[in-house]
Amino acid sequence: MREHVGRLKHEVDQREGLRRRLLRILDALEHASEPSVDQLIEAMEAMTMIEKHYTPDQLSQLEARRRDLGEEGMQRAQEDWTELIAVVEVKRERGTDPADPRVQELAARWQALVEAFTGGDPGIERSLHSMYEQEGVQAASRGALDEELMAYVGRAMEARPGRA
Repeated sequence: MREHVGRLKHEVDQREGLRRRLLRILDALEHASEPSVDQLIEAMEAMTMIEKHYTPDQLSQLEARRRDLGEEGMQRAQEDWTELIAVVEVKRERGTDPADPRVQELAARWQALVEAFTGGDPGIERSLHSMYEQEGVQAASRGALDEELMAYVGRAMEARPGRA
């Protein structure tokens, strides 16, 4: 009987995971009037990748943070990332030393945005880094970053004062 209960729990967990994935896909596509097949596939691939790297508890925490931010807060966070990535890319293209004080300010903003996403949870941050390492920067960021920019940000983080 215990074995049967264990199998049922596993099935319930799988179905709950599928339910969460479908709800996130619906939420992601909510604002598209008629999502294309490509948009649906892209959303499903992104959810599958995310679920591969985060535990169910971490996904729940991230979902709660998303709900707390609301649509406006999520839009603002996306705009903050887009702006920061563009500014850092200009610094990289100009060959600005990652230890330069202006780049260090950008690295501090980068870290603050990561902490806002992870809620300061070291486990979620490890899962985030794992996803970037295993899936590749381009896939994990859905095209927002490339390897060169990520390496530049990494050098800037390493150069942050107080890092030993």
